[in-house]
Amino acid sequence: MRRRNILALLMAAALCLGLLAGCGSTEASDSTGTTITEAATIADLRGMKIAAQAGTFHADALNQIENVQDSTYPEFADLLTALKSGAIDGYIAEEPTAFSVCQSDDSLTFLPFKNNETGFTATPSDVGIAVGLKKGSELREEINAILAEITPEQCSALMEQIVTLCSGGEVTEFVVSAEEPENPTGTLRVGMECAYEPYNWTDISGASFGAVPISGEGKSGLYANGYDVQIAKYIAARLGMKLEIYSIEWDSLLPALESGAIDAIAAGMSPTAERAEQIDFTDTYYESNLVVIIRK
Repeated sequence: MRRRNILALLMAAALCLGLLAGCGSTEASDSTGTTITEAATIADLRGMKIAAQAGTFHADALNQIENVQDSTYPEFADLLTALKSGAIDGYIAEEPTAFSVCQSDDSLTFLPFKNNETGFTATPSDVGIAVGLKKGSELREEINAILAEITPEQCSALMEQIVTLCSGGEVTEFVVSAEEPENPTGTLRVGMECAYEPYNWTDISGASFGAVPISGEGKSGLYANGYDVQIAKYIAARLGMKLEIYSIEWDSLLPALESGAIDAIAAGMSPTAERAEQIDFTDTYYESNLVVIIRK
């Protein structure tokens, strides 16, 4: 850590405060004067700069906001960077992601636009996440039977535990877990971004409870963790198989599955009708609400 002169820091801080006082609030507002923190419905976001990740239902939901200055970013982490820099006023995410992001940064909050008359219109397949499989995969029925063992209460409790991990809290045992087989009957290769907390992320040190090594060239020493990882671990264990996690960019997940490079996708992916034309999906293993993450 570099040392700086304390007096210089104090002077710089005073200067910044003076500039802020002189400029006043820079909070975005629409044509009616409503600021983003005052928005009560998605209609209140018109005229504001709202973004979403490209190739996701979030980007489709963005089209539901009239007269918005919309944009998309290729990676979810890019949205957070853009928000903090002021390039956008907010971005669409799912509620667990908002919990994770806002617990890690108290300068952020979120607007809970649930699937109702004031929020986004979304079907269960839009806001649910499921395991993606190659068309005609024999694993579908087996995995559905395994997912049926997990109650909605366990799904919620597991997500709470994962969000706790994201914020640096301690977890010693997951509510959804199974013993890994001593003699696996095969390998289940699962692809995910490893860049979408709390569903999946890259753990450089592997120190987080339940982290799994990332397989593949150039990934030695890296680990994955998150809700998707723990569900994948449970599925693989119940199938009697060894789990391998592969870190793959979002746009490359479906091609990787169709080519046979991986056996399944568990990446916070919604089983939308468009995707279902290319691949098969299991039943959903989590359902959430859409929100907009903003600066306080």
